[in-house]
Amino acid sequence: MPATLREFAEVNDRVAGTTKKLQKQAILAEYFKSLDEADVRLAVRYSAGRNFSSTDERVLGVGWSAVHDAVLSVVPTDPDAFHDLVVAHGETGEALSKIWPDAIAPENQPLSLQDLAAAFDELCCTGNMARKREMLRALYARCIDPREAAYLTKIIFRELRSGAREGVLQAAIAEAFEKSLSEIQRCQLLVGDLDEVVVLAKKNALQSATFRLFHPIQFMLATPVETAELAEEALGGRTYYAEDKLDGIRAQVHKSGERIAIYTRTMDRTDESFPDVVESLSKLPGEFLLDGEIVPYRDGRVLPFAHIQRRLGRKNLTRRMLAENPAAFIAFDILYRDGTLLMDEPLETRRVALASLAEDNSASTHLLVTQITPVESAPQIAAAFESARDSRNEGIVIKDPESRYSPGRRGQWWLKLKTHLPTFDCVVTAAEYGHGKRRSVLSDYTFAVWDRDPSLPGAQLVNVGKAYSGLTDAEIAELTALFLNIAVARWGRVFKVRPQVVLEIACDQIQKSNRHDSGFALRFPRIKRIRRDKPPEQADHLSRIREIYESSPNFARPEVEPAPPPPEPTLFD
Repeated sequence: MPATLREFAEVNDRVAGTTKKLQKQAILAEYFKSLDEADVRLAVRYSAGRNFSSTDERVLGVGWSAVHDAVLSVVPTDPDAFHDLVVAHGETGEALSKIWPDAIAPENQPLSLQDLAAAFDELCCTGNMARKREMLRALYARCIDPREAAYLTKIIFRELRSGAREGVLQAAIAEAFEKSLSEIQRCQLLVGDLDEVVVLAKKNALQSATFRLFHPIQFMLATPVETAELAEEALGGRTYYAEDKLDGIRAQVHKSGERIAIYTRTMDRTDESFPDVVESLSKLPGEFLLDGEIVPYRDGRVLPFAHIQRRLGRKNLTRRMLAENPAAFIAFDILYRDGTLLMDEPLETRRVALASLAEDNSASTHLLVTQITPVESAPQIAAAFESARDSRNEGIVIKDPESRYSPGRRGQWWLKLKTHLPTFDCVVTAAEYGHGKRRSVLSDYTFAVWDRDPSLPGAQLVNVGKAYSGLTDAEIAELTALFLNIAVARWGRVFKVRPQVVLEIACDQIQKSNRHDSGFALRFPRIKRIRRDKPPEQADHLSRIREIYESSPNFARPEVEPAPPPPEPTLFD
């Protein structure tokens, strides 16, 4: 009998009901083991919170409005009350289960996982919203149980929230089919899709997997160190490579023939935002997988990151936009080339292969590659750091020449030393419900500084950013109670609060921004601590933000005005 959505919901409710990873793993392993190949593929896919496999670039094209209309056509309810319920629960699926009848259509056949897959295939193929709504209505009309309706919604919106992250799913597959975790992880690295890995594991065919391009691989990460002296200790007397840490978008380039895909750290495609980068890389010979950074770039120099931000999310990039915000890809690693997987080779071997690609005389373009400097002592590391800062880069990354490429891992193989700006004391002006395990607490805070001395007439707080990391669960719970008590207005998930709480905020850089009234935004802000010792009147002023913005450590400030763009074409061109 095909696996049903109701069984899937029961299993994942059990998974969500425990905080212990081993229990989550055991519950899923038992479930996966009981399914045939067609169903176990879908069960793993949906347990990972995906509509389609991770290498399938199709999207459902279904938003809140379509689901809202379909739901209310099956279970009429007050739209405003339903909206408030969604806000209260932090997600649509759980809110929906609270209003769903216990037996809405008992005569219907239970929804199976294969029914969902077929419906998703059809949903993504039609752009007719009326047709999409009708298909959604038909799916919801077959949900006999409230948990079915909840999980149908969770899968559609890709927000399962069971706590079964990729590592738990990998371990569950290993346990279900008596494989080692390393075998499962290796197979996923090669083929990309965990739902294909589970089928190979069930068939005892993991060894048949070969590497394929065009699925994003998790990036190898560097471990932060605070000083050159601490970095020297980690090197243990050995010589490492130091290279500039570029201020851009970490990117992974896959190329075969004329096909190119660029993936970011979030595993999303970003080709549309960088047609000039795609065009340049398409001229390189052969097939390859590169790791590197997309940076704003002109005349051999990296420009402030704001140039790239202006391009993100735009589908129509004009000649003017591209000219004012030029971009380039700078490679620092190569993981695959012309049929040979290089990830298991030491970094020094991979750098030779990267140099070979960059120097290929058959290419009609030139691949930009980071420069490496051997370092083994604190003075050498400090000198490399100062050189990177003088070039307006974030800092340096120090890499072990013998390191293999370890996707998703941090360790002592790669270290990063970054520039730091002073912290700022800011006043919280708004608090918002978080996501995931923080969906029921106010964990996201908008903060501000004074536009002038608060004792002067007309002084007001102007926002400079938003942060959600740095506090403990206990501190977030404490602030949630306080903010709910001092809230003066509410817009859905967001509460405007009375200026009372001061937070110490750290950031990597400051840049100009039209998003905030202050005219500035803090890049990568994080909360250092709650300033219980400071009243809001003693928070920082906008003049200090301006001062640090103009300082030399803040490489996000503009260096020179961009060159004038070429004129837009006219009808006569």
